[in-house]
Amino acid sequence: MTAPIFSIRSIEPRDIDAVFEMLCALADHEGEREFVTTSPARLAETGFGDNPKWRGFITEHENRAVAYATYTEDFHIWSGAQRITVDDIYVRSEFRRHGLGRKLMERVFSLARKADAYVSWNVQPGNERAIAFYEQLGASYNVVGKCGWRPLNERDA
Repeated sequence: MTAPIFSIRSIEPRDIDAVFEMLCALADHEGEREFVTTSPARLAETGFGDNPKWRGFITEHENRAVAYATYTEDFHIWSGAQRITVDDIYVRSEFRRHGLGRKLMERVFSLARKADAYVSWNVQPGNERAIAFYEQLGASYNVVGKCGWRPLNERDA
């Protein structure tokens, strides 16, 4: 039996629906679907054009999107360097165990090497499998409090 063939490329506007679907699947998996307040239209608006707010990679198998990673870029004051923050990394359950998560992270690390950037991301503290995976990639793990704030919008009022 031959191994499946996968391709990885930058996310393009035509991928927005698939990315949104996987983004929602990830939020469902983490029990945080209520925090997804974006839409495919908003992803398209913010991810492309002259000043994209986010970027990412998508993995395909037989013309089907099966995994993705998204990231943003800013400055990390402590290191005095550009920072790439991995926002999401997700592999559809039936395509796990093929090294796709590793390949997606390696793409991000390749960008970071070229930009001399620091890479950061969050992981659920109890997700031992993910923590072990990230440590295998050479990442250090520390537990810090994560705070978040956003203004109430009209539908929350």
